[in-house]
Amino acid sequence: MTRPTDVKPREGDRPGTRWDEFEVGAELPSFDFTISPEIVAEYHRAIEQEPAGYSLDGRKVAIPSVLSVYLMAVLYRRYPPAQGGIMAGNKFRYYGPISAETDTKIVASGEIVEKFEKRGRRYVRYAARFAHSDGSLIAEAENISTFPN
Repeated sequence: MTRPTDVKPREGDRPGTRWDEFEVGAELPSFDFTISPEIVAEYHRAIEQEPAGYSLDGRKVAIPSVLSVYLMAVLYRRYPPAQGGIMAGNKFRYYGPISAETDTKIVASGEIVEKFEKRGRRYVRYAARFAHSDGSLIAEAENISTFPN
């Protein structure tokens, strides 16, 4: 069982990343984590959903958005969080289920896609990929956040 806090650096643990330090095209290091039935049940309770989850082909599966609590860890493992960062938007595409009955080992990775300025704010767009340990894709995500100078 891997809690998001086990893989996501916290603000203040290391010096935060400034906007000008993000490199377009930079790969975000991959890391492994495990979503257990306990994590699935805890997430379902946190979002006030039925802890039993969903069913797919007779198997209990997690609400796919359980991956959202691991999203920023993809970025922060290379670029530590800076005080004042603001999440501006997320998009997810889901391709495969996460079991609510057994441990699911996941490999996360990503890359910096774009940096841009808009209305006096500086943004970073990055892509994340979540796959089973055999490489089969579970989900892809895209995040846009604004960071201080």
